[in-house]
Amino acid sequence: MADDLTGKIKRVGGKLQEGAGELLDDAQLAEEGRLSQIEGEAEEDQSRAERAAREAATRKNAAKIAKDLNQK
Repeated sequence: MADDLTGKIKRVGGKLQEGAGELLDDAQLAEEGRLSQIEGEAEEDQSRAERAAREAATRKNAAKIAKDLNQK
């Protein structure tokens, strides 16, 4: 399960790494930073998708309960 905070930390760390690479004229360090940002963004996306899926399942269950109660 992805963690939104971990993704944010990776993304911000990657941004700092990219900036350091550009400041030091180190293309490899800058590229590693960009890749870390992408990884962090993906982890944030996964976390949001997992949360949305849980919320959808909760709404589905609530609708089923309401439907069952309405049929009684």
